[in-house]
Amino acid sequence: MVEKDVLAKLIDRKKEAVLRVILHSSEELYLQEIAKKSKVSTTSTFRILQEMVSLGVLTKKQWKTSKTYSCLTNPKTEFLKNLFHEDFDGLQAFIDSVKGTKGISTIILHGAKKKNKANVLIIGNGIDLDPLDKIAQEIKEKGFEVSFLTLTKEQYEQMSKMGLYSGDKTTLL
Repeated sequence: MVEKDVLAKLIDRKKEAVLRVILHSSEELYLQEIAKKSKVSTTSTFRILQEMVSLGVLTKKQWKTSKTYSCLTNPKTEFLKNLFHEDFDGLQAFIDSVKGTKGISTIILHGAKKKNKANVLIIGNGIDLDPLDKIAQEIKEKGFEVSFLTLTKEQYEQMSKMGLYSGDKTTLL
């Protein structure tokens, strides 16, 4: 839609970054979290959040010295979510990020991929879990959850023989 593209380009980069973080989060976020995720300075993030609260797009909860921000559910936020909507394939992002990881020989989608969740089996030897956990966490912050289990080829074959991995399986890598 041309109107949507023009309107999105009229908003400055900092506001867009902050809006994308807060609009795509299902949780309440602290100022520092929003600034870090949006890569916008804390002072600019604070100013933008105050503006969004006064416009009725966000709500601010405050306790003594702590403040959290979250998206309200109203026509304004629905419009903004539609304006900044971006299709994100979390499963493909996960595969692209882990495909060069040492030790991985096969990645299998176990069951069907859902709107915001997928279960995968990672087959290989000597796979370091720390980078995989980090990648899965980064993708979860974008609204898609990848649950994974690492197995050796022998473990996978034995468990398949036992019927533990029946159902739909799709080899992704």
